Formats: sequence, C-alpha cells, structure tokens
Amino acid sequence: MKNKFNSSNIIEFHNVIIKDQTHRYKSWEHCFNGFQNIKDVDTLALHLGFYLASWGMYRGSSGLLQKDYKVHIGAVEILTKPKFKGLHCVNTEVGVDNVDLILELIKELSKHYNEITHSTKKKVTATDTLISKIILGTLGCLPAYDRYFIDGLRASGLSGFSITECSLQNLFQFINEYKTSLLKTQKEISKNGTHYPIMKLVDMHFWMVGFEVEKEKMNSEQLK
Repeated sequence: MKNKFNSSNIIEFHNVIIKDQTHRYKSWEHCFNGFQNIKDVDTLALHLGFYLASWGMYRGSSGLLQKDYKVHIGAVEILTKPKFKGLHCVNTEVGVDNVDLILELIKELSKHYNEITHSTKKKVTATDTLISKIILGTLGCLPAYDRYFIDGLRASGLSGFSITECSLQNLFQFINEYKTSLLKTQKEISKNGTHYPIMKLVDMHFWMVGFEVEKEKMNSEQLK
C-alpha cells in the first residue's frame, strides 16, 4: 500500500468535534446515538434528515432538497428491521461474513429512494454516496463512499471505488491488517462519550487521506 493506516488522521478529524461541540460533524453522533436509543420512527427520520443535510446531501442539485424529513420514514423502517439488527455496530462490529446482509440492506434502501415520487424534475437518486452515508449515520457498518473517501482509497492503493462485494472484502482485509491500531484508536476516541464503530474510523481515515491529496493538488496548482 502507498499509505498505511495512520491513527493521527482519525484523531485530527475527531479533534474538530472536541474543539467545537456544535460542529456539523456532531450530526453523525446525534444520528447514530439516536438509532441506539430512540424508538419513534418520525424522530429518527428527523435525525437522519438533519444528519444528511449536515453532511452535504441537501445541496441545490439534490432531489432531497425538494422533500421534507418524512421522506426518510421508509428508510428508517428498513434500517430498524429485525433482520438488520446485527449490522448495528453498538456492542459488536461487522465482519466479512456480514457482506451479503450489508448488500441486501443497500438494495432495499436503494429501492426505497429510487421509488420516491416527485413534483419537480429533480429526482432523488440512490447513489452510493447517499446510501452509504445513510448506513454510516444510522448503523455504522459502512463508510461513506464520497469523493474524499474514494480519493483516499485510490491514494492508498486499494481497489474498489463503488459498493460491491469485492470492495467490501477489501475493506475488511484492511481492517484485519490494522485491527490492533484501529481498536486502540477506537478506545481513545470513545473516552469522549460516543462509541465510534470500526467502519466509522475507516471512513475518517480514508477521508482524511483523500482530503490531504486534494489539498496538495491545490497547493501544486497555485505554485504553477
């Protein structure tokens, strides 16, 4: 690998929250904790909607911008199905044996969002980014496949830039290789009151790698 696991990436990402307790990154904590402690579907949909807005999924080009938070009720009902309980990374972590169930969850969520009716031309599209951010923010068993995360994978020499069985297996291979360091970092972050699943740490790590790649690219262009 070009860039191996570096716990300082995760600590740096998390320190933003420590310094600013109302930072938008806190929305992940509120949403994830909500899916642990709240049973009311409407309230969970509201948490999910605000988290997605904080994490860039309600931009002007997004079909979600044309909907209120209740559009997520169907997703909450899927996420809280008993068969997906084992994917909720609170007292346990997912492993490679959960890949099929994760893919099944993705399929059901994608079907929900792709079938949403519209009064405008801006449709809600079940992209990898949207679906993975939903799963990250609610169950914590999948990183968010956004631009910086994918750039981080690419810079680190990992293959699989979309959510497939192969790409998930690659992530679990990475986790197994650096499990000791990941667990140590998880314990350190959890001192601040919120349990961060391993997949959330993986998300933070590769996002920071991708962010640094972008920053270096911009600096190089400025020097030309």
